[in-house]
Amino acid sequence: MNPVDDIQTDTTQCEKRLGHDYTRRHNEVVRCLHLLLLNRYKFKSSKRIRSHSVQEILDNEYAEIRVDTRIKTDVKIRNNRPNIFILDKKKNKITLIEAGITSQDSLQIVKTEKLRKYDLLANDFEIIPYVMTWDGIVTKYHKSHLKRLEIPINVEACIQSIVLKKTVETISFDRRRGLESGLNAEESWERASMGVIMRSEMHEEPTLSLKEEKREEDGVKNFKPKNKAPLISQGGTTLEEPTNNINKESDLKEETEVVKEVEENM
Repeated sequence: MNPVDDIQTDTTQCEKRLGHDYTRRHNEVVRCLHLLLLNRYKFKSSKRIRSHSVQEILDNEYAEIRVDTRIKTDVKIRNNRPNIFILDKKKNKITLIEAGITSQDSLQIVKTEKLRKYDLLANDFEIIPYVMTWDGIVTKYHKSHLKRLEIPINVEACIQSIVLKKTVETISFDRRRGLESGLNAEESWERASMGVIMRSEMHEEPTLSLKEEKREEDGVKNFKPKNKAPLISQGGTTLEEPTNNINKESDLKEETEVVKEVEENM
């Protein structure tokens, strides 16, 4: 098995991790989106993701926000527990957000599944998938999803760094376990580590600021990174549909330090 296959399996497909590592990584993404929404709809909340605690149901004069709770529907459906439910009271509009972190091979499949889960509600609700791979690859439609959710680029970058950090933690755990299990496990970890290095890109992460930014003409939040390289490239790896690969090669140690620096500023 080559290093890329090793890391894809270890970070997204290992059944032993489904109840812990993957769920924790998924919940961190939901937590970031939840904090963004709370600030947008003027709920009292923390300004830093590190101290933010997700509450299942919140309600004020502007919106009702639910996380992982069942919603009442006129038609009985199997899937009625979205990751995030938003009732915008001013616009009289309901939006469902479904998050997913997956492998490159499953990216398009997961995105499609997230949409199909709520097919019966599509006429009444806006359904938006927020899906990426563990190393930041997204579909060509991801940019439009960011625009619909009004997610600033700096928040998107911070979510990416958190996803990558959780992936690094998973591999680091494997390394410690490998040192106890012998040479073969250690060699396997080395191959997995090379996969992270091959798939990651060094970019300067901004501090997660959830304050509303000034709108640009296209409606996307305005954010100017200090570095000149775009955080979301126009090219990318072609999967079942064209994708944007946000990450390139980097040094794993430097990447980890950048993530740590971002967290300290949260």
